[in-house]
Amino acid sequence: TTRLCCKWLQRQISAHGPSSLRVLDYGAGSGVLGLAALTFGAEEAVGVEIDRGSIKAAQSNAALNGLGLRCYLPSEAAEDAETAADLRYAAQLRRDSGLDSADDILPLPPSDSDFDLTVANILAGPLVRLAPELARLTKAGGRLGLSGVLHTQSREVGAVR
Repeated sequence: TTRLCCKWLQRQISAHGPSSLRVLDYGAGSGVLGLAALTFGAEEAVGVEIDRGSIKAAQSNAALNGLGLRCYLPSEAAEDAETAADLRYAAQLRRDSGLDSADDILPLPPSDSDFDLTVANILAGPLVRLAPELARLTKAGGRLGLSGVLHTQSREVGAVR
């Protein structure tokens, strides 16, 4: 699925030619898709991830590759109750482990939206749950690439409006 997302990103970015495309990698993990988007010519790539360790890995991968990928926790403006619960759980884990600090990773600023391309390579359940947030973050006329969906789940994901 990562390879398919990379091919999709490359096609989308190539179709626009050199431009000021903003790309969002929602569920960024290690940052591979955001880094690929920058390599393919996107002007900006932003990652959103619920796991603090993954955000650190993505930032490290960006630094190792000399690329400017910014990674955040999901926006505090996310309307999804389960996403809010995920954030509270992640924050509790950080506090319990002593990893929470003043220089902790920030949530995506609510004003940071209007992405030209949004790619989300995550499971079907979260894709369905996050549909309103993904739509909010993607600008009108923007493109959304979803992956991580089994064939048997495609109708459920495709039916979300």
